[in-house]
Amino acid sequence: MQLALSRVTYTHPAAQDPILNTVTIAFPQGWTGLLGDNGCGKSTLAKIACGLLKPDSGAVSGNLLAAYCPQEADEAPTILADFALDFGREARSLRKRLSLTDDMPWRWDELSFGERKKLQIACSLWQRPDVLAVDEPTNHLDREARAQLTGLLASFTGVGILVSHDRELLDALASRCASFEASGPRGETHIVIRPGGYSQASSQAERERMTAIDERKRAKDHLSHLSAERERRSQEAARADARRSKRGLDPKDKSARAKIDLAIFTGQDGARGKLLRQMDGRMASAQARVHAAYAPKRYDGNLFLDAEPSARKTVLHIPAGSIPCGARTLELPEIFVGNTEHIGIIGHNGAGKTTLLDHIRELLACDGAKGGRRLSVLDIPQEPSPEQCERVLGNIRRLSPIDRGRVLSCVAQLNSDPDRILEGAATSPGELRKLMIARGLLNAPSLIIMDEPTNHLDLHSVEALERALAQFGGALLLVSHDRAFLRACTSITWEIKGGTLKTRQR
Repeated sequence: MQLALSRVTYTHPAAQDPILNTVTIAFPQGWTGLLGDNGCGKSTLAKIACGLLKPDSGAVSGNLLAAYCPQEADEAPTILADFALDFGREARSLRKRLSLTDDMPWRWDELSFGERKKLQIACSLWQRPDVLAVDEPTNHLDREARAQLTGLLASFTGVGILVSHDRELLDALASRCASFEASGPRGETHIVIRPGGYSQASSQAERERMTAIDERKRAKDHLSHLSAERERRSQEAARADARRSKRGLDPKDKSARAKIDLAIFTGQDGARGKLLRQMDGRMASAQARVHAAYAPKRYDGNLFLDAEPSARKTVLHIPAGSIPCGARTLELPEIFVGNTEHIGIIGHNGAGKTTLLDHIRELLACDGAKGGRRLSVLDIPQEPSPEQCERVLGNIRRLSPIDRGRVLSCVAQLNSDPDRILEGAATSPGELRKLMIARGLLNAPSLIIMDEPTNHLDLHSVEALERALAQFGGALLLVSHDRAFLRACTSITWEIKGGTLKTRQR
């Protein structure tokens, strides 16, 4: 069983350049990981492979039943009701292995994004497809759910396409990785296939990169040597031309004229000009060698958060009490958040983390309505609604050239191409998250609230954001299942467990 894409080209509406250009790739049985930065075309390729997008040119062969599980978890799968009404062996097994209760499909709007993600994956597998493409499947999932998902996807026997920045998942599932990489100084992109999961493929890519760097250095040294040699020969040829010229000689100096005639006849001086022309050919070959030894630059950007702590020593007061949390309540102690405290909020899927953030937003709104000094807050939700997306994009288009330049510079520091975003092409969820962060930073926030900030972001962007938040001078509230990310950015932990919020200093 194999799915093949041959010379596929696709251009997003309103974009000038194709995001995929004459791509040829085969997906064999087993899992293939798609690697690359935000906006490079991974999701587009997966959708074309599953028949959800029609390429501008090229062909998709295989005639296989395909299912695509999107990275966004805002809309319910179209087959959700059919899955909910199926109590056959396979449907019951999927619900058990992903810890899904029978009532979950009927209360989609009440579910956490992690619970929605598990339902999306269950519906995709329930179709028993030949080809399954899963796009960022571990977004929103806690550690237990990730382990369940990994085991479930490992049992899939068809053609699997895994779009993910989750290194552990890629190592556990992928037998090969297809990486979107720049192949030249002008940003041309091609796909490189390497065996193994993320760790093996990235190690090989780094070895190839170091080899290319060494070859490029040798090629440039050779070109420099040839340039110096050509300059020397050029000067010799110029002197030879001067010696062959009879201009300025006394017409009666027959001896001097005879020497010049002899040099021309024997080709003694003309040989230097011939050698110079040969050098031009060697120089062209050396320049081609330098170009062929292109080594892509490793992204090492740093995002600077220009903000000062709030003049208020306490930026948030949460009174003790209980708040509704689905069918239950969430018990809260009295909490005061200082103007420089960095807080990580943890808990399993459905525990109430997003509910807590919604309660905090209400408290901040009430606090702002009372007057006094208003707190500058940057609030990035877990999954922006389509209306929020349009509002952000429209707001950025209306910015002054100076402010728009600052936003796009920030996006570039987070490892995305501002020119491609400005084209008006389809914006990936990762790029949209970067735009929201960059736009919010214009207001120099003294409090940042982020719900699952690493969702959709490529690995280099996560590292850049992690470094920036760790150095942020104001207050920080982060909800995340990425414990390594929280350890790097926060010093206080709020854990929701058993319907109660508990705080501890790390």
